[in-house]
Amino acid sequence: MAITVSVRDGVHIFKLEGRIIAPDVQEFNDTVQNTLEQIEGTPKLVFDFKDVTGMDSSGLGVLMKIYADIHPRGGTIAVINVNKHVKNLIVMARLITVFRNFESEEEAVWSLLNPPTEPPQ
Repeated sequence: MAITVSVRDGVHIFKLEGRIIAPDVQEFNDTVQNTLEQIEGTPKLVFDFKDVTGMDSSGLGVLMKIYADIHPRGGTIAVINVNKHVKNLIVMARLITVFRNFESEEEAVWSLLNPPTEPPQ
């Protein structure tokens, strides 16, 4: 697997390539954790699955761990270009409401930078 990290308007974008399976998930986890250590404030992450050819439960476990790490900091995760296999894993793990799914990088970045506001109570 390969990972390319870029930043767009303060949103960190992880372009994933290959298979996200054990034992390669350690590289995935380490790359994200190293990035999170450098983020001050609220983490906003986008994971691009366009070039992902497969993912197993260990890859899903890393995504869940990342979410658990950033959630207390008010962080958000968006996923883009999710293929049917990866989407099925996310749905089966009941994480479809946790990871916001978008069609494009532009749409994901805009949404993370412009979250919906809650109506006054």
